[in-house]
Amino acid sequence: MSLKVEEPQQIHPRDLLARDTFTAAESLLFYTILFVTLVLTWVSDPRSFWILGFAMILGGFCPIILKTHEATHPFFIDLLWPKFWLLTAPVWLMILQFCIGLYQQPMVEVETPDGTFLTIKSIQSWLPVSTTTNTTWINLLGFCGIYLLAINVFLVPKSRAFFERLFPLLCLNATLIALYGYLQKSLGLTAPFLTKGTGQLDFFAFYPYDGHWAAFALLWATVCTAMALHELRYLRDDEKFVESVGVWYLTGATLLGATGFVVQARLPAATLLFGFAGLMLLVAATFLAQTRDPQRRSIVFVSGFGSMIAFTGALFRLFQPDPYATSTKALREAAIQIFQDSPVFGWGIESFHLVVPFYADDRLLAQRYSRANSDILHYLAELGIVGFSIPLAVVCILFIRYLRGRHNIHLTNHLMVGCFGLIVLAFIDTPFMSPAVFYSFTLVYLIAFRWADLTRNKIDEVDARPTFVTPASERRIPFFKGRYEDTHK
Repeated sequence: MSLKVEEPQQIHPRDLLARDTFTAAESLLFYTILFVTLVLTWVSDPRSFWILGFAMILGGFCPIILKTHEATHPFFIDLLWPKFWLLTAPVWLMILQFCIGLYQQPMVEVETPDGTFLTIKSIQSWLPVSTTTNTTWINLLGFCGIYLLAINVFLVPKSRAFFERLFPLLCLNATLIALYGYLQKSLGLTAPFLTKGTGQLDFFAFYPYDGHWAAFALLWATVCTAMALHELRYLRDDEKFVESVGVWYLTGATLLGATGFVVQARLPAATLLFGFAGLMLLVAATFLAQTRDPQRRSIVFVSGFGSMIAFTGALFRLFQPDPYATSTKALREAAIQIFQDSPVFGWGIESFHLVVPFYADDRLLAQRYSRANSDILHYLAELGIVGFSIPLAVVCILFIRYLRGRHNIHLTNHLMVGCFGLIVLAFIDTPFMSPAVFYSFTLVYLIAFRWADLTRNKIDEVDARPTFVTPASERRIPFFKGRYEDTHK
């Protein structure tokens, strides 16, 4: 059997068993991730208080999983809690900004003979603001809970076997949702299942807005493709790709990517099809470079042909007339003006729909809009430079940390393609409004870097500080410190 590409030396069977057998914490995390994935991706209403409340409770599982991990892990994990506090710093800072902002409320009621109206008073732009409602804290803590649960995949798994068992089930889940969406379209249903919908027909599967589905499909199509190419690298010389599980991964990627042809949201659909075209081109180039598989020419032809079809469809969707172009442009211009009036801390979480009527032009009068049709502009307006920089710093620090070490790790690089595709989509749409998309992005992004850490280091060195002498208090075997007497018997 040929050696694995990213694991150049043989491992003793006993060490292999210790590495790949789940600890109690890994088992707890594994089943928690599966359960949460089913809930968040199948009940996908972005403003459901039930889902946000459920996600808020999830944050409490994070320390439970980590304490279990600390008690059951067979090796030293000195960096566990330092990594935890570093990764969770954005949560505490954003909650702190929100709490301080409660003391500065810019929205005031004005009594007139015609009724009660809201107006904006002058604010101190160098202090946090909270233009809040009674439900804002649920949205904030809900997304924080999702993030706290997701960081466990960066702290707990001790081997890549954890993700090799997890990804097949997550990819299957995404593919099943896509199949349901196709069935939904073929039956002509008028609302998504388990949600009230938006009253419009731009939905797919369980997603009231199919732009969110496009972001979800782009990410998981990338994961499916990455796992297919991962399976290809692990094939023995006598094995064929068409007889491996890699074919099923490519099938899932195709079903997810092809939904771009039925998604109504123009720019998200175009982004999904461009991404899918790039993934198929990557598959074709990978098989073109290797000569072992006898069916490689057929795979190259099918992948290349699929890439051309997806690229053509993306161009068609990109230049398709957009009936909402005027309101979209007006919302983004309003978001820029809102940000300019409070650039440091913004106007507070969930404030956009309250503030935008004071900045909107005539094209948006008598209409309600909750988002700025651009997550980047939306969060700049709500959080300001300081609040927006907090989560951005974690994304950048992890990426720079990866680039500073060995960064030719195939699976990590392929997963990054899907994650950065969502970041690009955030400039032109609202993917991170959806808890399912936010959860998927955080999960895949952290898994990519954990996979890199596990590939670079030995199993007992991933989370341990380099030490030359183990402190006596941490020795589990008695250490003799007396004088040795050499005698011959």
